[in-house]
Amino acid sequence: MTKSNQLKSHPLNNPFAKAPIVRLQGQPVLLFTPQHGSLLQALEAKKVRIFSECRSGFCGACKTKVLSGRVSYLTEPLAVLNADECLPCCCIPSEDLELDLSPEGAAVVTYSCHTRAQSTSTRKTANLKAVPQQEVVED
Repeated sequence: MTKSNQLKSHPLNNPFAKAPIVRLQGQPVLLFTPQHGSLLQALEAKKVRIFSECRSGFCGACKTKVLSGRVSYLTEPLAVLNADECLPCCCIPSEDLELDLSPEGAAVVTYSCHTRAQSTSTRKTANLKAVPQQEVVED
Protein backbone atom coordinates (compact mmCIF):
# COMPACT_ATOMS: atom_id res chain seq x y z
CA MET A 1 0.00 0.00 0.00
CA THR A 2 1.41 3.39 -0.94
CA LYS A 3 1.88 6.12 1.67
CA SER A 4 -0.98 8.23 0.22
CA ASN A 5 -3.34 5.22 0.25
CA GLN A 6 -2.24 4.42 3.79
CA LEU A 7 -3.22 7.92 4.96
CA LYS A 8 -6.52 7.85 3.01
CA SER A 9 -7.47 4.65 4.83
CA HIS A 10 -6.19 5.94 8.18
CA PRO A 11 -8.82 5.70 10.97
CA LEU A 12 -8.67 9.47 11.57
CA ASN A 13 -10.03 10.04 8.05
CA ASN A 14 -13.24 8.28 9.07
CA PRO A 15 -15.56 10.88 10.71
CA PHE A 16 -17.05 8.16 12.93
CA ALA A 17 -13.72 6.76 14.15
CA LYS A 18 -12.70 7.03 17.79
CA ALA A 19 -10.06 9.72 18.27
CA PRO A 20 -6.84 8.23 19.67
CA ILE A 21 -5.92 9.10 23.24
CA VAL A 22 -2.27 10.03 23.71
CA ARG A 23 -0.81 9.23 27.12
CA LEU A 24 2.52 10.27 28.56
CA GLN A 25 3.82 7.73 31.07
CA GLY A 26 0.23 6.60 31.74
CA GLN A 27 -1.27 10.12 32.07
CA PRO A 28 -3.87 11.00 29.39
CA VAL A 29 -2.81 14.28 27.82
CA LEU A 30 -4.40 14.52 24.41
CA LEU A 31 -7.39 13.40 22.37
CA PHE A 32 -5.81 13.50 18.89
CA THR A 33 -7.77 14.87 15.93
CA PRO A 34 -6.63 15.63 12.35
CA GLN A 35 -6.77 19.37 13.13
CA HIS A 36 -3.67 18.93 15.29
CA GLY A 37 -1.46 18.34 12.25
CA SER A 38 1.45 16.21 13.44
CA LEU A 39 1.82 14.52 16.82
CA LEU A 40 4.57 17.04 17.64
CA GLN A 41 2.27 20.00 16.97
CA ALA A 42 -0.43 18.45 19.16
CA LEU A 43 2.01 17.79 22.01
CA GLU A 44 3.42 21.31 21.81
CA ALA A 45 -0.10 22.77 21.94
CA LYS A 46 -0.56 20.88 25.22
CA LYS A 47 2.70 22.36 26.59
CA VAL A 48 4.53 19.03 26.54
CA ARG A 49 8.29 19.52 26.66
CA ILE A 50 9.75 17.79 23.63
CA PHE A 51 12.93 18.73 21.81
CA SER A 52 12.75 19.12 18.04
CA GLU A 53 14.75 20.72 15.25
CA CYS A 54 13.97 19.93 11.61
CA ARG A 55 10.24 19.13 12.07
CA SER A 56 10.36 16.89 8.98
CA GLY A 57 11.76 13.52 10.09
CA PHE A 58 15.30 14.21 8.93
CA CYS A 59 17.35 14.88 12.09
CA GLY A 60 15.76 12.51 14.62
CA ALA A 61 15.95 15.10 17.42
CA CYS A 62 12.35 14.42 18.52
CA LYS A 63 12.82 10.61 18.56
CA THR A 64 10.50 9.27 21.27
CA LYS A 65 10.01 5.81 22.77
CA VAL A 66 6.56 4.31 22.16
CA LEU A 67 5.36 2.31 25.18
CA SER A 68 2.17 1.12 23.47
CA GLY A 69 0.19 1.85 20.32
CA ARG A 70 1.10 2.59 16.71
CA VAL A 71 1.70 5.64 14.54
CA SER A 72 1.41 6.42 10.82
CA TYR A 73 3.85 8.73 9.09
CA LEU A 74 2.73 11.80 7.17
CA THR A 75 6.11 11.79 5.41
CA GLU A 76 8.61 8.94 5.39
CA PRO A 77 11.22 9.67 8.11
CA LEU A 78 14.87 9.70 7.09
CA ALA A 79 16.18 9.31 10.66
CA VAL A 80 16.98 5.76 11.80
CA LEU A 81 14.40 4.40 14.27
CA ASN A 82 14.10 1.31 16.43
CA ALA A 83 10.81 -0.62 16.31
CA ASP A 84 9.68 0.99 19.60
CA GLU A 85 10.39 4.61 18.56
CA CYS A 86 8.59 7.30 16.60
CA LEU A 87 9.28 10.78 15.26
CA PRO A 88 6.39 12.97 16.48
CA CYS A 89 7.34 15.71 13.98
CA CYS A 90 6.09 13.65 11.04
CA CYS A 91 3.61 11.12 12.45
CA ILE A 92 0.08 10.82 13.79
CA PRO A 93 -1.33 8.16 16.13
CA SER A 94 -3.11 5.26 14.42
CA GLU A 95 -4.64 4.14 17.72
CA ASP A 96 -4.39 4.97 21.41
CA LEU A 97 -0.75 5.76 22.07
CA GLU A 98 1.48 5.89 25.14
CA LEU A 99 4.81 7.68 24.91
CA ASP A 100 7.78 7.74 27.26
CA LEU A 101 7.65 11.52 27.76
CA SER A 102 7.14 13.39 31.00
CA PRO A 103 3.61 14.77 31.48
CA GLU A 104 5.05 17.45 33.81
CA GLY A 105 3.70 20.86 32.86
CA ALA A 106 1.31 19.41 30.28
CA ALA A 107 -2.37 20.25 30.30
CA VAL A 108 -4.03 16.88 30.93
CA VAL A 109 -7.24 15.58 29.34
CA THR A 110 -10.28 16.23 31.52
CA TYR A 111 -13.95 15.70 30.95
CA SER A 112 -17.08 16.22 32.98
CA CYS A 113 -20.00 13.86 33.06
CA HIS A 114 -22.72 12.65 35.36
CA THR A 115 -22.81 9.06 36.57
CA ARG A 116 -25.87 7.28 37.89
CA ALA A 117 -26.46 3.71 38.95
CA GLN A 118 -30.07 3.77 37.68
CA SER A 119 -31.86 6.15 35.33
CA THR A 120 -35.20 6.13 33.55
CA SER A 121 -34.07 8.66 30.96
CA THR A 122 -32.56 7.77 27.62
CA ARG A 123 -28.92 6.87 28.12
CA LYS A 124 -25.87 7.46 25.98
CA THR A 125 -23.15 5.22 27.30
CA ALA A 126 -19.44 5.33 26.69
CA ASN A 127 -16.92 2.59 27.18
CA LEU A 128 -14.43 4.42 29.39
CA LYS A 129 -11.80 2.45 31.28
CA ALA A 130 -11.33 5.41 33.64
CA VAL A 131 -14.80 4.81 35.13
CA PRO A 132 -14.92 1.08 35.92
CA GLN A 133 -18.22 -0.57 36.86
CA GLN A 134 -20.22 2.62 36.38
CA GLU A 135 -22.36 3.78 33.54
CA VAL A 136 -21.68 7.18 32.00
CA VAL A 137 -24.76 9.05 30.84
CA GLU A 138 -25.37 12.45 29.29
CA ASP A 139 -28.26 14.57 30.48
